[in-house]
Amino acid sequence: MKRLPAIVLGGLLSAAAFATALVHDATASTPVVQGWNNVAYLGPSAPPSEALASIAGQYRSVWHWDQETQEYLAYFPDAPAFANSLERIETGDAIWIDVAGQGGTLPGLAGLRSGSYSVAASTFVPASDLAVYEKSFNELYPVSTDPTSHRYFAPVHLPDGVTITSMTAHFIATEGTVQVRLDYTPLSNGSVVAQVYKLAEVLSTEGSSPFTVEAYPHTVDNSANVYFLVVDLTGGPGSRLRGITISYTG
Repeated sequence: MKRLPAIVLGGLLSAAAFATALVHDATASTPVVQGWNNVAYLGPSAPPSEALASIAGQYRSVWHWDQETQEYLAYFPDAPAFANSLERIETGDAIWIDVAGQGGTLPGLAGLRSGSYSVAASTFVPASDLAVYEKSFNELYPVSTDPTSHRYFAPVHLPDGVTITSMTAHFIATEGTVQVRLDYTPLSNGSVVAQVYKLAEVLSTEGSSPFTVEAYPHTVDNSANVYFLVVDLTGGPGSRLRGITISYTG
């Protein structure tokens, strides 16, 4: 079983959403930086070593979701051939590149200009080890109204350099309240609450599900910050979280 890169767990662009987010220019070039980069390949179809020749020696791996097999195909430049399942990058493919060096410019690639990132309820974990809760693939709720079961967290992985524009939350609030926040904090922070900054907040008391709010203007910088979602559910089984979508432009 293949081990997926952590950055892609928790949310992915749909094929249709990704297609509308690209700048269709085969002559375009996009800089990539150290770390994970989510880009679209618009150059000629070729084996990964040829398609990414301009950054040879600068990346650890490249991943592509195969719709037909429903799995990630991967290429590791330093691995033997039998360890690689991604044999070819086709024009228009959405790929994740793990850049180990200083990066560079990739001819034939265009970065995401707009898109959305969806987070399933099953991604969330409780803030307290004493929490008593239930969750399915896309529903989360506390079993009772005790305070230790109120709060849950989920990581957020967005492309570097995009600007977050809005957040939409899907929930049920027949009892108590549902509060969803998109926050970030510097990588250097530990538990200092004053260094946690809110980017968007949905309150069930202000609108019915699905409810969309505009985000505070912010450019994602994964080299400096950690991004995450916080949800508070105060009504026991009557307060349930479903999906969350974060929209952005680049």
